[in-house]
Amino acid sequence: MARTIPVIDLSAYFNPDRTTADLHALLEAVDAALCDLGFLCIKGHPVPAALVEATQNEAIAFFDSPQMHKDGALARRYRSRGYTALGDIALSHAMPAGDRTLPADLFERYRIGPFDRPDDDYHQSRIETVYPPNVWPAQQPSFQPVMQAWYRAMSTLSRDLMRIFALVLGLPERWFDDKIDREMSSFCINHYPALAEPPAPGQLRAGPHTDYGTLTIVAPTDAPGGLQVRLRHGEWEDVTVERGAFVVNIGDMMAQWTNDRWVSTLHRVANPPLEAAVPTRRLSLVYFHQPNPDTQVECIPSCVGTGVRYEPVAAGHYILEKIAAHFPAPGPAATSPARADHAGIPAEVQPGVSSSGQPA
Repeated sequence: MARTIPVIDLSAYFNPDRTTADLHALLEAVDAALCDLGFLCIKGHPVPAALVEATQNEAIAFFDSPQMHKDGALARRYRSRGYTALGDIALSHAMPAGDRTLPADLFERYRIGPFDRPDDDYHQSRIETVYPPNVWPAQQPSFQPVMQAWYRAMSTLSRDLMRIFALVLGLPERWFDDKIDREMSSFCINHYPALAEPPAPGQLRAGPHTDYGTLTIVAPTDAPGGLQVRLRHGEWEDVTVERGAFVVNIGDMMAQWTNDRWVSTLHRVANPPLEAAVPTRRLSLVYFHQPNPDTQVECIPSCVGTGVRYEPVAAGHYILEKIAAHFPAPGPAATSPARADHAGIPAEVQPGVSSSGQPA
């Protein structure tokens, strides 16, 4: 039986006339969901439905454009901006025990990072790692303003969620603010085409993985072939999502901050049945919220419990290593000739190269 992710109405947080009891109930519900599964659905947020529709329409228009147009916005390897072709990412490869012989995932992606950055030493010194320029499709001028509007909306919503998280954890409401005010978040549009032929053995729309940052916000479409989570006893279970709600899940950074009080849960995107009589193409607007690159992620005092599980880690260094790892190395599983190009990422965070441990 499929599991329904808890749906949490955030309106009590945004309502200036909220009661203490209403806010307390909201915080308890968030804590219970993140302790249990690390996933929840949210409604009652301020993101307008019209923006969701406009963003999805622009995304579909891009992915329906000729391949030569998409390739014109091709991501420079490991710069993580622009278009990444089908078969060029294997998310499970970034896992500590990931099987790097598994084939690449069955989605294509467009990734957008921070923009309108201050022209200061902090950002300029990191422009080759976490703040590279965005890439925009020349043939679709309406794409950029819509995607920037979505990025801004998700950045604001993520900040509000982090403030809710702070209250849940017994911290001042703005405890995270100075740790995310130079965020290196990325907005990824994942397009899962309908399958024209059976997948290779072990190949999925998105292989098993956890997310890397603090939290992820997903606006999915509801075509077959969707989210599955791995439960504590090891079984994979389909997840149903209330129509119109956003899915939120915890990433590795927040799990480390909370000392695993909240779980960064292994999840994947299943393949649709080949014989499905309904359209199986799927689109997800995925906002990966990530802290400032020099933020030291270490156990929050209220989460120490019986002992600290993780050493402090610089957020930027951790994220760059994980992103580098999910591009498959050339070999039998590779299908894209561009995959061998490691340009744009420092040697210390390329796959197979020992890391220095220094902040990005």
